Amino acid sequence: MSRRILMAPVMMTLACLALAASTVTAQSQERPATLKARSKTQANEQNPPPPAPPQPANPRAPAAPPAPPVPPSPPRRGQPINVKVDVTITDQRGSGAPTKKTLSVIVADQQNGMVRSESLIPNIGTVPLHIDAEPEILSDGKIRLRFGLNYDIPMDNQTTASSGDRIAKTVIRESLSLILESGKAMLVTQSADPVGDRQVMVEVKATVLK
Repeated sequence: MSRRILMAPVMMTLACLALAASTVTAQSQERPATLKARSKTQANEQNPPPPAPPQPANPRAPAAPPAPPVPPSPPRRGQPINVKVDVTITDQRGSGAPTKKTLSVIVADQQNGMVRSESLIPNIGTVPLHIDAEPEILSDGKIRLRFGLNYDIPMDNQTTASSGDRIAKTVIRESLSLILESGKAMLVTQSADPVGDRQVMVEVKATVLK
């Protein structure tokens, strides 16, 4: 009986030692796996995996080609219609009766027309009377007229008021762009002699001929 009592503590001690040994064995078996997992994690942190290749961008649809430029409209060459241009020059000297000169020219729409009239006067030279006309019939029926006048006026026994010198001639040059109604005359200029009392008035009329 006393031997059994003595053996009980011994058995308990052996059981405890066996349990401790099994625990140490289990821990020793688990430690390599833990160290292996930890080393693998550290390796992954030190050598990160290569980045994923970039996704190809969505190709843009080709841009629509630019619209071709609008071709310029062909130049307008005028209608097959004639325009008659009448020019009346009124020459007024002081209180004397006015003298009128009338010139006429027929020109096609958007074409040029001219009149050249000249006289040769002794001791004065050539005295010109020139007109140029270029009519254009507008969409509203009115007429745009480019008009030019070259008029030299000889003077008869007229002197300057200041010095008494004789005046040989007076020169008038005009270049106008007008808007006229067909068949209606318009007074377009009224010029004065720079040293005398002579006045020259120019009246223009354009008429569409149908």
